[in-house]
Amino acid sequence: MSPLSRMPQLVLGRKYPKISVDLQKCTVPFLCKKCLQICPNAVFHVTRVMSKEERLKEMDPRIDGNYVITASRRDKCILCDKCIEICPVDAIKIEEP
Repeated sequence: MSPLSRMPQLVLGRKYPKISVDLQKCTVPFLCKKCLQICPNAVFHVTRVMSKEERLKEMDPRIDGNYVITASRRDKCILCDKCIEICPVDAIKIEEP
């Protein structure tokens, strides 16, 4: 038995908060953009819905469901809750690790 196998296992790394966005409530993120603007660390990102995309056609950001907002950089979240406070439709939830 090696000396390393007797040492307790260390769990390295930081646990990140779980950030969920209710897409039933936040349907047109480009019309609001409040969470994008207030987040000090740019945690949120808007992406287009690929299943709605048509070849050689632009997607209108004002139509429900063409774009969705995600928390793609949750490792940068500092749990300030500014996004929760400013969201007019109460679509953002954050669970601490």
